[in-house]
Amino acid sequence: MAGDTASSNGIGMALTKPYTVTDKDTVGALAPGMPMVASTPYLVTIAEMVCYEICNKLIEPGQITVGARVAIDHLGASKVGATLAVGAVLRAREKNRLIFDITIKDGDRTVATVEHVRAAVSLQKLMAALG
Repeated sequence: MAGDTASSNGIGMALTKPYTVTDKDTVGALAPGMPMVASTPYLVTIAEMVCYEICNKLIEPGQITVGARVAIDHLGASKVGATLAVGAVLRAREKNRLIFDITIKDGDRTVATVEHVRAAVSLQKLMAALG
C-alpha cells in the first residue's frame, strides 16, 4: 500500500498483487482451438479484484463496491504458468465512484492497461432491489 502518498480520500492509494495464469483462465478454455493464453475476461477479473481490495479500505460500513465500467487495452499474450503483476492506483473519486488506472505486467512486458470505475452502493438497498 502506498499510504504515504495517498490523500485523505484515498486518491493515490495503490496495490500490486500477483496472479498466476492457469488453464481455466485462457482463451483456449473458452473457445476450443484458440491459444492457451490469458483471456481478456481473465485480465478484467484480476484488475477488478485488486481495485475491489483497495475500495474495501475506503468505503463506509454497510457499503460494497460494484464494477461500473472497464476499458481495457490487451497488449500481449501470457502463457499458462505466467505470473502477472496487477498494479492499481486510485486516480480519482467522483461522488460514489472510484476511478482506477491499472497496469498488468508479465515480467517486464506490459500485457494490459485498464481503466476501471467502481461504484460504492448500499448492500441493503442493492439486495432489496434484487428482491
